[in-house]
Amino acid sequence: MFTVEEITLLRSFDTSTRRAAILSLMNEMGMMQDAELISLCQGMVKKLEKTSDAEFYSVDFTVYDDDKVNEASPAGEVPGGKKEGDNE
Repeated sequence: MFTVEEITLLRSFDTSTRRAAILSLMNEMGMMQDAELISLCQGMVKKLEKTSDAEFYSVDFTVYDDDKVNEASPAGEVPGGKKEGDNE
């Protein structure tokens, strides 16, 4: 239904409902200057308009959360910046 790139883009906007996502995208497009990003957002609006609410609610926008945490933390670090095995 949605590509990895589309899900990543949508995560930057309000995805509480399909309509909220459409309105959020349309609102932000007015402030964008990058033609490629505007084009991508316009395509997303069209795709969301053709998507049913049920299909939209089936999308897992958190699917890449673990990957993002692992990429952001150097090996051996846990949240809070401590290394594994640190007692303090």
